[in-house]
Amino acid sequence: MEKNRSHVLGLVVWGCAAFFYGFQFILRVSPSVISHDLMRDLHLDACLLGALSSFYYIGYSAMQIPSGIILDRLGPRRPLTVACLLCAGGAFLFSYAESLTLLSVARTFMGIGSAFAFLSCVKLASLYFPPRILSILVGFTMTVGTLGATAGGAPLGMLVDASGWRMANTVLGFVSLAIAVAAFLVIRENAQHTTNEEERAGETLIQSLILIAKNPQTWVYGLYGFAMYVPLSGFADLWGTPFVMEAYKMDRTAAAGTMSLFYVGLSIGAPTWSYYATRVQSYRMAMMYSALASVLCLTLVLYVHVPVYALYGLMMLAGFAVGGQFIAFAGVTALNPLYRTGTASGMHNMLCMISGIAMQPLLGHFLDLCQKADPTCMGVIGCYTKEHYLKSLAIIPLTLIFALVITVFMKDTFPKEDATKASS
Repeated sequence: MEKNRSHVLGLVVWGCAAFFYGFQFILRVSPSVISHDLMRDLHLDACLLGALSSFYYIGYSAMQIPSGIILDRLGPRRPLTVACLLCAGGAFLFSYAESLTLLSVARTFMGIGSAFAFLSCVKLASLYFPPRILSILVGFTMTVGTLGATAGGAPLGMLVDASGWRMANTVLGFVSLAIAVAAFLVIRENAQHTTNEEERAGETLIQSLILIAKNPQTWVYGLYGFAMYVPLSGFADLWGTPFVMEAYKMDRTAAAGTMSLFYVGLSIGAPTWSYYATRVQSYRMAMMYSALASVLCLTLVLYVHVPVYALYGLMMLAGFAVGGQFIAFAGVTALNPLYRTGTASGMHNMLCMISGIAMQPLLGHFLDLCQKADPTCMGVIGCYTKEHYLKSLAIIPLTLIFALVITVFMKDTFPKEDATKASS
């Protein structure tokens, strides 16, 4: 009975953190929805827009290891509350800023606050639940997150159309404040956190980081995460909506709604791949098939022009395929003792988020190069054709092929002994 109560409490506190994770996805993908507004109002080209958007990833990536360490040392309650307040401050600043510098600072604040969201979910899941179901909870965390990304598509587009992009960001700021209050009231510390502080005795912060970094599998899983995250950071989070608008001649709301289907597929795929990994008792096999399916689906989305209703299905399939990447968090967690899970997950997530820092401005730079080489677009801001997008986005299938190759060098860390005990 006591164990059941603990699991119910675990679901409640995990759910609060997961809700924040879903909300931060709205902040993350919002530049994709308001890209045309920002380029028009601030006179930005694609490279500058990509750079502005990537400041979120700079803050997010820079805080991954520190946030993991903070969560390991302090527990999730206070850090998560402060993180929500940072996101609120970033949203308010973004809504009132007039300069590119202040807008970049605002995106950085959002990224710093959002850095705690996913890691808090992983930390709470590892504290309240057994290792054998950690990958499933990671998958459901991603499901909640992608519901937020879906809300950051067509619904956010409608809010922007009705009130403007500045007022829309003000609304997001107030929502973040409400989540901060909820996190402070709902989340409680778990007894296992104190126990693991005792187990950690004698191991310094530097020693923890060295032990994590010295394990070659940390980098194998990290490179896989980096490559598999490119469709999210480079395509779904920023350049996907403008691509669909140009390739299929849709308006902003329709294109954002189409991209939302990618996240719907991701929300289904993440727990499904996790369940498959649990059934076959192999993280590596699930991640390999996920990478293979991602290569096929993203290639079809980008380079096969289909009727609109078929595009909807392809977007969902592409999101579903990419969903297997989040099993890597369970794999990295299994490489380390419980008192190091936050730090290890933070290091892995940092490697994933670096893809956003690199790919968003890089793809924007490629678009600008294509525009400058096209005489029909000479001197026209925002003149990017379907062909420009197809050339620039070719890097996405290539990185997914790299992810597939990486699985060959991956050690399977699925906790087989734990699963055997559970089934006996």
